[in-house]
Amino acid sequence: MEQPLIGFRNRFREHLSSFLWRQWHALGVAGYEGALDAWYIDPEALLLFSLTISRSEARLFDEVIDWLVTNGNFVNIQRLKTILAKENFSSGKVLIPVAEIMSKEGKYLKWKGLVKSRDMNKPVHENLFFPADGSPVQMFGSPDKVFYKHGFNRGELNLRRHSGQVRNIHNTGVLFKLRALFGINVRCEIILYLLTHESAHPSKIARETYYAQKTVQDTLIDMVKSGLLFVKPYGKEKHYWLKTDKWFEFLDIEKTSLKWTNWPSLLIALEKIWLKINGDNLINMDPLMQSSELRQLMGEIRPKIEAAGFGQLLSDEKQYIGESYLDVFLKDIEKILVTWL
Repeated sequence: MEQPLIGFRNRFREHLSSFLWRQWHALGVAGYEGALDAWYIDPEALLLFSLTISRSEARLFDEVIDWLVTNGNFVNIQRLKTILAKENFSSGKVLIPVAEIMSKEGKYLKWKGLVKSRDMNKPVHENLFFPADGSPVQMFGSPDKVFYKHGFNRGELNLRRHSGQVRNIHNTGVLFKLRALFGINVRCEIILYLLTHESAHPSKIARETYYAQKTVQDTLIDMVKSGLLFVKPYGKEKHYWLKTDKWFEFLDIEKTSLKWTNWPSLLIALEKIWLKINGDNLINMDPLMQSSELRQLMGEIRPKIEAAGFGQLLSDEKQYIGESYLDVFLKDIEKILVTWL
């Protein structure tokens, strides 16, 4: 009889693979056909998450780089650094060779700031890719020099350069549409946040968008001078707001399906689950120990899931004793996957 955790792991992988292919296809990656999601895409959070998950799907990994070579100017490098530092995505070390590849493209010099020298006290190289079943990976051909330089074994990277220009005609691409209009800066996230909220205080916007509060505050003050963004008292605070109907018409996007999601918070929670369930140790434990490990994991990721707006889908683990929590954890996470991904 199959372990519940093994069945869950397989479904979890399928959900994440489908989700990532849909997201990147919506942005212009070739080689996948499927329905588009309604929500907007956060390129920085998506990239960091993808560089972890796609290590078990080499084709997707290389398609992401292919897309970056065409559209890397739309990535906000400073915000990428902030999200990586605050959420501690495990893809940070993989991002380094990707950034070096990007920095060698003449138009993407800003990526050079992400390139770091390798710690030569760690001479061992690790395989970049591993299959879903955990079997050994055979590397074909010559190793890729850039990845090898930074401690990873993989075959030589040969980009197809089939990715198209980023698509921004659907709600999935609204942030890219804003960046094309206003540049790669905090104004885009401010507008997107206010399009999905009646009003907001600068500290809330800063926390949700991963910018410094002073940067958001100063930018909002400047934007009010345009006469297109407004401020109103809210108790002792000042809240900012937009006439959203006019903005939706101007941007040619659908109001009803555009919802705010704290993508970095949700995706780091899913990444931590991914890393946990793909480790051999957890699968080989008895149900009681598995339950204990997942209970501890939930204590770590619950604040992230709640910050992303999915706390109502989680059960109170304190109500379940012993190994009974194993099934509760698996069902809770599947509810999130089915509801949103």
